[in-house]
Amino acid sequence: MEWVIIGFSTLFSILGQLGLKFAMRRVAASTGDTRPVVVRILFSPLTIGALFVYGCGVIFWLMALSRMDVSLVHPFASLSYIGIMVGSYYLFGEEISRVRVIGFAVVIFGVLLIGLSARL
Repeated sequence: MEWVIIGFSTLFSILGQLGLKFAMRRVAASTGDTRPVVVRILFSPLTIGALFVYGCGVIFWLMALSRMDVSLVHPFASLSYIGIMVGSYYLFGEEISRVRVIGFAVVIFGVLLIGLSARL
């Protein structure tokens, strides 16, 4: 059950961050809006929705912390970097260089080692 909670925490974190990026692109594109950019950010339904999704991830994160060692749980937060990188590639057309792919592999390998250490 703990691993499911960590999975939901990571998933909601990824979706929240990608949602915030999407919202900020919309805010930046609204050049005809004369309100200050901070006001446009704060009152954007997309920003509010993305923050809600991200907040759900925080709740799952707190649940995971309450049940598992932080030294085991925290490395799994790095999986969100990978999800955000992949999501930004597909959603926003951002490039993924070879160096990023190598980093991706190193992160996955490290998280696997840490996950396996809990069983040893």
